[in-house]
Amino acid sequence: MPRGARLTKRTAFGAATRFMETIAPYPARRFCGQGVVICAGGPRYFPCAWICINMLRYLGVKLPIEMWSLNSRETDAQMRRLVAPLGVRCVNAAVVRKRKPARILRGWELKPYSILHSRFQEVLFLDADNVPVADPTSLFRSKQYRQSGAIFWPCYKTLPPEYAIWKICRVPFQKEAEFETGQIVVDKSRCWKALNLTMHLNENSDFYYPHTAGDRETFHMAWRMLGQDYAMVSTPIETLDGAACQHDFSGRRLFQHRHMEKWKLNEPNQLVPGFKLEDRCFEYLDELYGKWHGPVRHRRKSAPRSTTAHYAF
Repeated sequence: MPRGARLTKRTAFGAATRFMETIAPYPARRFCGQGVVICAGGPRYFPCAWICINMLRYLGVKLPIEMWSLNSRETDAQMRRLVAPLGVRCVNAAVVRKRKPARILRGWELKPYSILHSRFQEVLFLDADNVPVADPTSLFRSKQYRQSGAIFWPCYKTLPPEYAIWKICRVPFQKEAEFETGQIVVDKSRCWKALNLTMHLNENSDFYYPHTAGDRETFHMAWRMLGQDYAMVSTPIETLDGAACQHDFSGRRLFQHRHMEKWKLNEPNQLVPGFKLEDRCFEYLDELYGKWHGPVRHRRKSAPRSTTAHYAF
């Protein structure tokens, strides 16, 4: 099937099978060490990434960080200057794509693409609107990670057996949580084929996303199609108004994924009851405003919402 052709339910599995046969062995010389990968850019996501990066440094994380964007317009020179002192390397996916083609690369597809092509062997991936509240690098030392080479976190529900994606991918139904991919830990040397297959599914997002709710279940299906091991944190999501909290293997809160209430630089930001270290996040937001616009103004914070929001990852 030509690379640009759109898949169908009839052709998708055959295309995936043929793709799996072409995956080259893990190129060990291309990657080394551990690092953090964040996809961000533009006025909507850069303030989120700024807080995420600063919180990582505040928590003592010294790993190098790559911040990926789709093109040079999303991460301009001023943004690059702002994050450089924090040990952040900005990566323009449009430049990488000239060497490492992707059929579709326009949003969620950037997540597996950035993991796959980052310079690190072991990756802690974080959505830009995710706020760590404890040092997450302990996950690299966890027994579950050492055994499997990949850690995923649960979403709110299980993937029902009647969903077509099970048959499309020829994966026997298993009653297990959907993936919530606001955070991923993966060793590329052990999960190379699964990551490449995930990218294949995302390259064909025009077919797969209606069946997988975006990128989330592309990871799930790729790992299952290959029988690749992974660890799933057993603690369920703790829901706050506008945020989803994820935990480590001991049940300690580790991440606060602000998926509904993203940080805004030029508008009031919603207070989220129960959100840890929120004052420090606002301090970083004020700092960014001052660096971007001059003297810091008093940032008015709006009152908490009266209703609980459901997820919209």
